[in-house]
Amino acid sequence: MRLEDIDNLKSDYIVCECYEVSFGDIVEAIENGCDTVDSLMHETHAGYGCERCHSKLNDSDSDREVHLDEILEYTKLK
Repeated sequence: MRLEDIDNLKSDYIVCECYEVSFGDIVEAIENGCDTVDSLMHETHAGYGCERCHSKLNDSDSDREVHLDEILEYTKLK
């Protein structure tokens, strides 16, 4: 996914399938101060299961639209 397309995701889009953490949950955690994948994991539990939602590098075979590192990168550019 291109970074500029992240704004088009719906807040209920599931980023972490293991713990059913949504895009909205991730954005809220970032707004509350999370600024690393580790802090997002701690705050939301996203990524504690299979860890594929961390990065496209860990999830090359998935049809997941966005990963934690991409969401963080995008929010830092805004």
